[in-house]
Amino acid sequence: MRRLLSLLAFAFLLLMYPRSASAMPPGGEEDFYASVSFPAGFKVGDYAEFVKCGPISAWASGYYEISISYTRGNIAAAATYLVSIPHAAPDLWREAGRINSNGYIAAGLHNFTIDANAAYGNPRLRVRAIATHGVQESGIIVEIKVHAINRNIAWTTLDVRGNDVAINKLMPMTNDWALYVGNTVMPNSASVAIKATMDGNVGIGTANPQSKLSVAGVVTAQKVKVTMNASEWPDYVFSDNYPLPDLTHLAAYIREKKHLPDIPSATEIAANGHDLGEMNKQLLKKVEELTLYLLREHQRNNELESKLETVLQKLSQ
Repeated sequence: MRRLLSLLAFAFLLLMYPRSASAMPPGGEEDFYASVSFPAGFKVGDYAEFVKCGPISAWASGYYEISISYTRGNIAAAATYLVSIPHAAPDLWREAGRINSNGYIAAGLHNFTIDANAAYGNPRLRVRAIATHGVQESGIIVEIKVHAINRNIAWTTLDVRGNDVAINKLMPMTNDWALYVGNTVMPNSASVAIKATMDGNVGIGTANPQSKLSVAGVVTAQKVKVTMNASEWPDYVFSDNYPLPDLTHLAAYIREKKHLPDIPSATEIAANGHDLGEMNKQLLKKVEELTLYLLREHQRNNELESKLETVLQKLSQ
């Protein structure tokens, strides 16, 4: 009787004070595990779809780490990939980005990668062969762990096989990314150390990069390498048919413009900055033109000295 009364009292409390939704345990599981086997004769492009994900919030919570590892005779390798599955995306397979690499001997010796298809309502992952390193007579088992960083309500195990060597698109890991740094015990705002935007621009010290690399501050480097086409480098100045600017016209240009031809003015530099590669090219062009002027004057001086010597010889006779 005492036990029955206790159970009735507990039931009464549950009815009077039900648990709120926030206190309910989350559905689904954080991690999914699979072992996917490939036969001895597997080829580059062979794939196996192994799981359908179940993100919540109309699929917007899809954010996953996928780790794989495998051995094949004389090789052993592992890697981790990061996949972002949004609310809505095209029904398209794209290669996931690798954030960790434990390749065999060299980082490039990986046999497999991860692809993701973020189709709305049907987000899936697959493992795909990109090489066939190891003992060719042996099959291979790829051990897989998928970790849901955000909420995931369910996993559906798949085993869909095929071959795809035409995949040429990459799966975004995120829309944008930032690294904020600062003193964690002070109330001051953090500083933007690095910012990466959706269009691939990267900012250092700025949250709004306008080019592939924007730096708000001083850059200290031991070497800066700028590449350009060979045809753009001004070796053509030394060709026989190069039209060396006339010094009279050059003097008139300098008097009017207050800067050399092909060199931006101070006003232009202040407004737009300058391209290091382009500036070095134009400065070299001016040095080469100056060299030609000096060589021309040297030749004329030699001719004048020769004529003067002839005149002096005649006068001394």
